[in-house]
Order: sequence, then C-alpha cells, then structure tokens
Amino acid sequence: LIAFFLLYAQSGSLDFDSFRALKLDSPLASVVFLLALFGFGAKAGMVPLHGWLPRAHPAAPSHASALMSGVMVKIGVFGIIKVGVDILGAHTAWWGLLVLAIGGASAVLGVLYALAEQDLKRLLAYSTVENVGIILLGVGAGMLGMAAHQPLLAALGFVAAGYHLLNHALFKGLLFMGAGSILYRAHSKDMEQLGGLAARMPWTALSFLAGSLAICALPPFNGFVSEWFTYQALFAVSQDAGFALRLAGPLAMVMLALTGALAAMAFVKAYGMCFSGAPRSRHAAEATEAPLPIRAAMLLAAVALLLLGVGASAVSPLMANVAASLTHAAPQSVTEGLAIHPGLHAQTMVSMPILALLLVSLPLILLAALSILRGARLARRQQGDAWACGYAQEASMAVGPQGLSQPVAHMFAPLYRLRGQLSPAAKLDAALEKTITGASRAEPIWDRTLTLPIAQWVDRLAARIRWLQH
Repeated sequence: LIAFFLLYAQSGSLDFDSFRALKLDSPLASVVFLLALFGFGAKAGMVPLHGWLPRAHPAAPSHASALMSGVMVKIGVFGIIKVGVDILGAHTAWWGLLVLAIGGASAVLGVLYALAEQDLKRLLAYSTVENVGIILLGVGAGMLGMAAHQPLLAALGFVAAGYHLLNHALFKGLLFMGAGSILYRAHSKDMEQLGGLAARMPWTALSFLAGSLAICALPPFNGFVSEWFTYQALFAVSQDAGFALRLAGPLAMVMLALTGALAAMAFVKAYGMCFSGAPRSRHAAEATEAPLPIRAAMLLAAVALLLLGVGASAVSPLMANVAASLTHAAPQSVTEGLAIHPGLHAQTMVSMPILALLLVSLPLILLAALSILRGARLARRQQGDAWACGYAQEASMAVGPQGLSQPVAHMFAPLYRLRGQLSPAAKLDAALEKTITGASRAEPIWDRTLTLPIAQWVDRLAARIRWLQH
C-alpha cells in the first residue's frame, strides 16, 4: 500500500500507465521496489515471510490448498514482476541480485523444511516455498538481464519464471488433490499412519507419482523443462563481465542443484511413506480408491503435466512472447522444430518428444531382452513370513518418515534451528494472548464506568415516569 501511495503521490493517478510514465530518481525507485518486494513477497511465501504458509495449508480443505498454492501465492510473484519490471523497469542491478538471493534461500530452506515434515500437507506447503524460490531465481536472472542490457538473459529468466509458475500451479494442485484423496479415504495426513495405499488406491498412487516426478524435475514431465530454462538463465548470468554476476550465477546454480537433490529425497519419502510398504494403521489398511470425480481431476492434471513437458516446443514460444512484452524487446528464439534451446544453438538443445520416446523405449527393450534370455526359473522353495535375523517381521521395523530424513536433519541442524527464529508465529501468538487478556480486563472497566451508570440512570428515570402508564 505504501509503495502504491508513493507512486500515486508522484503521478497524481492510480492508473498503471501513469506509473510507467514516471521517471523516479534512484533512491525513491529503490524504496518503492523494496516495499513492493516484501509486500508481495509475503503473499508469495518467500523466506523469511513464509511463516503463514505451513500453518494455513494443513488447516485448509485440500481443494482450497490446491488453489492457494497453485494460484494465490503466484499473485505475489505477479506483483513483484508488475512493480519491479513492468512499472519501474528493473534498471538497477542490485534489485535482481536481491531477488536472486531471496529465491535461492527460499528454495533451499523450503525443501529442507519440507524434508523434515511428517504431515503430508505441511510437506507440500513447504515445497511451495521451495518452488516460489525457484520462480524468483528466474525473475532475478531476468531483472539482471534488463539491468545489464542483455536481452537474451532477460528473456531466459522470464521464460524460466513464467514456465515454472504455470508448471507449479499444475503439479502442486495435483499433489494437494492427491493429499486430499488420501485424507478422504485413510482419514489421516500423518505419513506415520499411512503406507500400502498403492495397492488400495492405484489411480491416486499413479497420479501422485506423476506429480512427484514433475516436482522433482524429471523428464519427460513439465518440471524438467522450466528448471532446465532456469539453469540456462543462471549459466547466462555467470557469463557476464561483472564480478558480482560471475559470482552470483554459480552460487545460484549450486543452490538450485542442492534444491533438486533434496526435493527428490523429500518426494521419495512422501510417496514411499504413503503408498509403499505395509499399512501402518487400520484406516490405511481399509482404504479404498477415491470416487470417480476425484480420480478424473487428478488424472486430467497428470496428463497436463506430461503434455506441458513433451510439448515444450509449443509452449516455450508463448512464454518467450510474454518475456518480450516485459523487456520491450523482440521475442527470442527458444525452439527449433521439436527441440528447445536457450537462444544459442551452440550452447545446448533438448528435444522433449525424443527424450520421452527414449525413456519409454529403453526399459521396454531391456524387459524384452530379459524375458527372452532369462530361461526357466526355479520354483519358489519356501513360503512364510519374512525372517529378520531370528525375529519375526514387525511393522515397527520399517523405516518411518522421521528416520528417513534424520541424516539430513542432523547435517543441516543450524538451518532447522533457524526456522524457529525466522517464524513470527510464537511472537504473534504471545501478542494475541496479551491482547485478549488486555481486552478482557478493559471490558469490565468500560462497563462499570460508562455502560452501567447510564443503565442505572435509565432505570431510575423509568421508575419515576411509570405512573404515566396508569
């Protein structure tokens, strides 16, 4: 609000065209940008303003969580781009570096906190913080390109941000719908109480697996394409002549690579604990497949993930046009036939349809060879329960959600302690308690000093004039 008030004070109008026509001096423009960044950044859930996200998602219905994570938080990213790029022109390099740094921190901390969660919806909420960080990496690279007058870098950054913004809306919406389906049938979102749902809810398991592969940026799904463009943008940042950008590019790439590895671990944990192994509760053992409308919604989203990945050569030019409208430059060529490339043919090129065919055909060839060459197999010699070093197999012997993530939690213990220090929840709760206590003390004083004397005076007056009734 203060950012827009400052723009209004300079232009005399609330129209965006009047804001764009302004020529603000650098200090005032920076103040407006910082106000907009942290205001809209709180909406987007970027670190350190993300504390509301993991509290809101577990409390919300799952379909509301899908809309909150897939659509609502993106309005914050839209606001940052609207003010920083469209209105102010992103003419200052340190703006882009700041967005890049916040994006990297949000990505790494978001996925670390997701990995430590046992509540499935809280895990997905922290994963939203991670993916907002990845989007901000693209936005930061695009802003650096505009400040350095490098149209290719600017285009790559905004293509990466726009593509991942769309992708995250779809795969996170699918994953929250999957979490809702699990909650609907297994009556729990605690991964410790789940397990073995793949045999009982096969269509939900298949859809959730597609969302997990997409969010881990594995081909041929859509998450791979947007993160590939993000890497290409960060490569371009590191090739700039300036020292700060040459340092920022590799650091951001390392943070993105670490985020990708930890995201894979987090969703191996999420999928494995929910769908694999044996059921760990009565509700999980009695779960049945979700109703047809729920399954249809998830399968539709899963197909969309695949189409946005395989059809990247059709979607990428649309994103390049969006980037061109932001940078006021000619659209960059990012496709050649069915292949996508980062503007420079010699740098790298990926054909998603060919990649998808290879990923499907190579396992089939191996399976065919095994079926032909394996020969006759021995009959199974022994039946019975599994043997565990002299003990009967028990459900408690299986690795749980906390055990799976314990090494990472130990390795990054200082960052997990930081979560409690960054979150304003405890201080806000304490402030709310003090406010309630103060209000409960103030209300009787108000009654005694004002309300009660007036009521007593009205009673006395009424007693005096009651004779008029007779």
